Amino acid sequence: MTRCRLSLIWLYFIFIAFNTTIAMKTFSQRKPVFNPLSSLPGNGWAGMFAGVSNGSLFCMGGANFPDKKPWEGGAKKWYDDIYMLENGREWVKLKEKLPRPLAYGLSVSYHDEIIIIGGSDDALHYASVTGFYWNGGALRTREYPDLPVGLANMTGAVLGDLIIVAGGNQSPSAMGEHTCYGLDLKNSGQGWITLPAWPGRERILAVCGVWNDRFYLFGGETTLVRADPESERYILEDAYCFILRKTNGLWTGTWEKLPDMPKGISAGASPLPILEDIGFVFWGGVDAVAALYKQPSSHPGFSNDVLSYHPEKRSWTFTQKLTDARPRVTLPVVNWNGKWIYISGETAPGVRTPSVYAMQ
Repeated sequence: MTRCRLSLIWLYFIFIAFNTTIAMKTFSQRKPVFNPLSSLPGNGWAGMFAGVSNGSLFCMGGANFPDKKPWEGGAKKWYDDIYMLENGREWVKLKEKLPRPLAYGLSVSYHDEIIIIGGSDDALHYASVTGFYWNGGALRTREYPDLPVGLANMTGAVLGDLIIVAGGNQSPSAMGEHTCYGLDLKNSGQGWITLPAWPGRERILAVCGVWNDRFYLFGGETTLVRADPESERYILEDAYCFILRKTNGLWTGTWEKLPDMPKGISAGASPLPILEDIGFVFWGGVDAVAALYKQPSSHPGFSNDVLSYHPEKRSWTFTQKLTDARPRVTLPVVNWNGKWIYISGETAPGVRTPSVYAMQ
C-alpha cells in the first residue's frame, strides 16, 4: 500500500471522527436538562398562577384536595395564597393575598408585572384581570378591564404588547370556547377585543407559545358527544400559528395550519418553554391514552415523553423519556433567570406535587 493511500485513509478516518463528534454535540444540544428547585411547602396545587416581578419569582392560588382524594369523598379547595422564592432558595408565603381563592386561569409576565386573567373557584368562572408588582417589600396591585366573559381552562401568552387568550370555558359543564381575545397593554383602557379564531374546533386546556412574533396554539381537548347519554374527552392533535397584524390601528391577524402533533396533549405546561436549538418543549399533559382511564384511583399518571416542535423547520422530534421527575398537568411555566420553571401541578387525577423544576 502506498504512502499516499495510507495518508488518504487516515484523513478519511479523521474526517469521520470529527463529524461524529460534531453530530454527538449537535444531538446533545437537543436534550433539555431538568433540575429540581426548592419544593413548595405543603402537598402542591393544580392550576396555579405564576410570574416574575422585579427579578423575583412568584406563584399564587391553585386548588387541591387537602384531606381525602376525590374518589374517597374528598372536597376540592381553592386558595388565595401567594408565595415568593426568596433569594432563589426557599419559598415564603407573603402576607398579601389574591382578591379571592382562584385557580385554572391564565398568568403572564409583562414589564415587571404579573397579570392574572380569569380563573375559577368552586362556584364561578371569573372575568377579572389583576396586575401584581413587587416593589422590593410588598406586592402592589392594579385592575385591568375584565374579560368579555368569565373564563377558566384557557391558554394564552403575551405577544409584544398584546395579551392573547384562546379557548377556555365559561363554567365547568360548558363546552369549550371557539374564541380568541386580545388586550393591548399599551392601550388597556380600550378593553378586550375579539381576534379571529383558529380554524379548528372549540377547546379547553390547550397549550401555547410565542416564537418570532407569532402565537402558536397546540392541542387541548373538547367533548365528543355521542348518540347515547355518555360523552367523553376528545384529546386534540391539531396545531396552528397566528400571524398578528395591525390594520387601520386595529389588531387582527391570520391563522396558519401546522403539522399535527405526534400525539395530542391537553392541560400541559403552558406557555411552552423555548430552547433555540430545538424549539418548543412539551413535557407532561394528558394524551389520548391517559384520557381513557375512567377511575382516578387506578390512573397510572401521565406520559414522561419529552417532545419538541421547531417552528422554522416545521418538524416534531422526540427528545427523551424523563425518568428523574414525574410528568404533570395543569401547571404554569415561567421564564426566570435564563431558565424555564415548572411549578407544582398534578401527577395523577386528584394528586398534587409541590416539586418545582428548572429546565434549560
